[in-house]
Amino acid sequence: MSRIVFYCHDDPATLEVFEYYRQDIDALRVLGHQVTTCTRYRDIPFSYDAMFIWWWTYAACPALLSRLLNKPCIITGTFNFRISDPTTRDYFRRPFWQRLIIRQSLCLASANLFVNRLELEGCAEHFRLSNARYYPHSIGDDYLCEPSPQRSGPLLSIAWSGKQNLIRKGIPELLQAIRLLKDEAVEVNLTLAGLEGDGVDFLVGLIEQLNITDRVTYRGAISRTEKIGLLKECEMYIQPSHYEGFGLGIAEAMGCGACVVVCDVGAVKEVVGDSGYYVAPGSPEEIAAAIRHLRRDRELRYIYQRRAYHRATGCLAFSEKVERLRQYLLEVGVR
Repeated sequence: MSRIVFYCHDDPATLEVFEYYRQDIDALRVLGHQVTTCTRYRDIPFSYDAMFIWWWTYAACPALLSRLLNKPCIITGTFNFRISDPTTRDYFRRPFWQRLIIRQSLCLASANLFVNRLELEGCAEHFRLSNARYYPHSIGDDYLCEPSPQRSGPLLSIAWSGKQNLIRKGIPELLQAIRLLKDEAVEVNLTLAGLEGDGVDFLVGLIEQLNITDRVTYRGAISRTEKIGLLKECEMYIQPSHYEGFGLGIAEAMGCGACVVVCDVGAVKEVVGDSGYYVAPGSPEEIAAAIRHLRRDRELRYIYQRRAYHRATGCLAFSEKVERLRQYLLEVGVR
């Protein structure tokens, strides 16, 4: 058993709230390691065998410490390398000093783990990395739910309500689609949920402006148990993002046996494959048409549910993540 420091420069509470942190901490513990979590540089102990860090932006100092102590250091996160969509800031839009820190972190790491193949290949070539590895997110076993053609819960979308994040997730277009369906007298209800940010007023105002308060329920922040419950009940999970570095919410919906409506942007197709219904980003008309079509064709919807569930329990299974991490830890000398 090795002593591993899990470092993330974030609010300590987020280590339990955000699934991507939780998964890695759980995976390290499943492998039998003693894990110490730290969220500030001053809290990092000197007595450890290896360090696992989230986000290259904050990794330079702990990675340098590991180098000085001659201890392995692994860094992961969503890199946002090169993105054409203006709603998301990529590496090349960052200030020079931030790019310098990120580059230094990449060089100091014993291994750099990328959550999608686009970033794996792009960063490996651009930064000439020999230690770049593929390390996608996964689905926890408690999310798994056999698909059923009888699901009749409301449509669902989960997104942190920071204004720019809502725009990136395509929530305005989704709400416009609900308005179009209301105009057609299509009886459809949508539930929105997610941690609250600076875009709550923007979101609530848009719902009121479109006059769809009778069709949309905004739940705000919900517990993990509530989230899983909603995912297992929803008729469809709709996330028409303009960009996704992975799409963990989509993957979780797939594991819960939901039919997912998504856009082929960023790494979404790596996650979804042929198990989702694709619409063009930024098109309320296509979103509305997809909802209308899938609601009428229950058999087609069930086909997508089954495909999604099988993909989630295969290449997106938590056991796959644990095995990848075991191999990468062995590569850097952690046993």
